[in-house]
Amino acid sequence: MTNHNEDFPFEEIRDENEDYFDSVAECTHAGYSKNQIWSVTENEDTITYGPWRHWVNLLGYVCTKERHDNETYYNYDTSQDREPEDQAELTDREVELLMIGAIMN
Repeated sequence: MTNHNEDFPFEEIRDENEDYFDSVAECTHAGYSKNQIWSVTENEDTITYGPWRHWVNLLGYVCTKERHDNETYYNYDTSQDREPEDQAELTDREVELLMIGAIMN
């Protein structure tokens, strides 16, 4: 298994709405073989592009023109995208207010 801690290097091909494909079947129906399908998963502050067979913490699937070996993973640390003030831990009250806001929307 090969892990790369860097941005996904290939152009992502998504569905007609520019969203992730919802299933491997959707990707194959669009004409892609399994070695052109990448699962996109999220775990804490990491987005991982890996072989199509992953489903835990799955965001969806993307396809590429390039073919992969089913053993290569690209891990991207999303915490580096946050502004410094976003990295501070929220107080219990801030979490509560965010949850209320999410429910109200």
